[in-house]
Amino acid sequence: MKKYLIILLTCGMIFVTGCGNSSGTLTCTKTEISEDGYSTKTTMVVTYVDKIVNKVEQTSIEEMDADFVGTSIYFSQLLAESLNEVDGYNIIFEEESDTSVKIVTTIDYTELDGEKIKETLGSSYKEDALYSLSNITIEDFKETQLDGYTCK
Repeated sequence: MKKYLIILLTCGMIFVTGCGNSSGTLTCTKTEISEDGYSTKTTMVVTYVDKIVNKVEQTSIEEMDADFVGTSIYFSQLLAESLNEVDGYNIIFEEESDTSVKIVTTIDYTELDGEKIKETLGSSYKEDALYSLSNITIEDFKETQLDGYTCK
């Protein structure tokens, strides 16, 4: 009788608690230093439901020579205009300081128009880039996209 009670309680606990975290948010950070000594700090917030990534917000702060900040933002915004017309994709470039640019990229895979982003990027489209990762599990995302990041 005790054996059946233990099995029943164990099954009940698994049913109530689930078999692990299948939904949630993962926040990861990484800092890189370029050859010329400038840093890039990236924070990635990954939201997943039923173990499938459905949204990523990546924020990067890129340091650079003060003379390049304005030019970098100007030319980056030209590309951003066409990308921001793609459903589920948004990218913003703005001045963070006199010597850094803030880039915020948001990809909502539940709304992302994969064909339109391929068309928009043309030969610049990459199969392993963030915008092409719809239907990826959180485990595969961690393995392929978060190397060198510290996550919590």
